[in-house]
Amino acid sequence: MGAAAEPTFPTPPVVRRFEPDKLVLRLAPDAVRPHLPPEGLAFEPEHADILPSSVAQPIDYLCENLDLKRLEPIFSPRQAELGATLGMAPRDRFRLALASSVADVSSESLAGRTMATLGRGRATRTLIRTLSQWPGMEVVERMPARWLAAGGDPMQGRQWALRAIRWFDRRKIDARRVRVGILDTGIDTRHPDLPRPALYAHDGLSEADQPGHGTHVAGIIAAKTGNGVGISGIANPELAVWKVFPDEPAADGIFYIDGERYLQALGAVVDAGVSVVNLSLGGRAESRTEADLFDRMVASGVLPVAAMGNDYEKGNPTSYPAAYEGVLAVGATERRSRRARFSNTGEHIGLMGPGQDVLSTLPTTRSLTRPETGYAEWSGTSMATPHVTAAAAVLVAKRRTWTPAQLQERLKGTAIRLPEMGIKGWSETCGAGLLHLRAALS
Repeated sequence: MGAAAEPTFPTPPVVRRFEPDKLVLRLAPDAVRPHLPPEGLAFEPEHADILPSSVAQPIDYLCENLDLKRLEPIFSPRQAELGATLGMAPRDRFRLALASSVADVSSESLAGRTMATLGRGRATRTLIRTLSQWPGMEVVERMPARWLAAGGDPMQGRQWALRAIRWFDRRKIDARRVRVGILDTGIDTRHPDLPRPALYAHDGLSEADQPGHGTHVAGIIAAKTGNGVGISGIANPELAVWKVFPDEPAADGIFYIDGERYLQALGAVVDAGVSVVNLSLGGRAESRTEADLFDRMVASGVLPVAAMGNDYEKGNPTSYPAAYEGVLAVGATERRSRRARFSNTGEHIGLMGPGQDVLSTLPTTRSLTRPETGYAEWSGTSMATPHVTAAAAVLVAKRRTWTPAQLQERLKGTAIRLPEMGIKGWSETCGAGLLHLRAALS
């Protein structure tokens, strides 16, 4: 058992705003679709030339002049099949990837989106301006960096956070038919205090949750209640987990998101039956592609809940995706129901959740980056966010027809006003106040 009074996963000492040498591109689907073969796209050299040079020119330019190493159709279900064409000339493979990003993607809002990996130092502002001038090229942007924002049962008495949000006073509502998405470092599927997820997407990565962050988040939301083991989760929803972080940290010791898997997961939650999605992560750069995916998510009835970030004492920068329109941004409180000193503030904040010394589940085996096992107290807006996510899931179970906006309005409208807010009903410091589960469900 370990305890951490500071955020367990700190902000990088030298902030990485973007993933090095990765560009997110979107070519207008209508520029590609007229040239697709009626019998369907085949990953053969002869189909690499179905796109005229006017459409494929940006990709050819990257291949011939800027050491294009990979081009992946982010939302194509045929990525593995495309990966088997490594013996093909790079130009042909990249053209097929561009075609597949439209031909094999059914959703218009996801079509045409690719991830380009260039040689070191090639993803410059000049290149972005150049690519943006090509007809039909709708989006050219660097992939923004994202990192973890953390900083009856035997242990239930140690869960001060449950008392803070009035969990013991709540009306008990069964949320088993509500599916909650978690985009994180994975989950320990063998933990005795956690339900087995209905969906666990970790293709290309190990099943294990090496850092333990995702397992900690999952325990706050859904640890089994009344099973005589460990802690109690706030709700009992179905979990859908996407592992979007690698198993090893970068050279600076920080776990950065796998950009391609992250964007794929944002696109996948809509079709996975998710009602609420937890994002205990963030970074300092915004992205049109990412914002589009959140717009799509909200329009489809999915409520995204994201961490405000832990950098108040480091300049209080705006953190994304929390700052996007339609996302419910969550700050952290300490035990005395005051804003935790690390919790970011801003005009986009929605409300607060307990985020200091929060006890939750950890993987049952150690890793090189995490000595604790079983359970531990961790701090951060990463821990505050799943409190709100779980509350939203229970509210969905009670109000099946409510939109994401209505869910947000209810959670914020019933929050507990904190001392720092004075007589205000909302402030940039604490949003609408601290989550009040009982009042939200009344």
